[in-house]
Amino acid sequence: MRTRRVAVSALTLLTLAACGTETGSGPGSGDDAEGGSGTVRTEPALTDVRWTVSALTVDGKRTPAPAGAERKARLTFGEDGSVEGSLGCNSFHGTAEVSGSAITFGPLVSTRKMCPGPETEVERALLGVLKGTTRYAVEQSSLSIEAKDGKGLRASAPAGS
Repeated sequence: MRTRRVAVSALTLLTLAACGTETGSGPGSGDDAEGGSGTVRTEPALTDVRWTVSALTVDGKRTPAPAGAERKARLTFGEDGSVEGSLGCNSFHGTAEVSGSAITFGPLVSTRKMCPGPETEVERALLGVLKGTTRYAVEQSSLSIEAKDGKGLRASAPAGS
């Protein structure tokens, strides 16, 4: 009986050890031109990442954040369906329901400070994107959100997210 328990315990340990290592091939596995260890890389999750807005799409044209406002706008999605951050000058919070590749934003509440021109420009653009139902995608360390009217944003995650 004791020999059987030892054998079952050993088998369980081997199974658990095997579960802790993943290898693969194809995109993201490290088996590409960059070379790699064969371990699976994962994309940053949408939630619990501080996304920094790097570009805006307005009237079908993507442009970097205006000088004076770059790296100031950011957003973070919570596991609880919340979203919060900075519109470039004013802070905000609200709700964001994620379903598949869609995010439905509820009304946002923000502070109401007077802001310099470039920051006001970014805030207006972001408020146009962060309302209603939008499409989103996370690729590598980049987030893109696009509203039905074509307005959108690109944001990046800090290294290591």
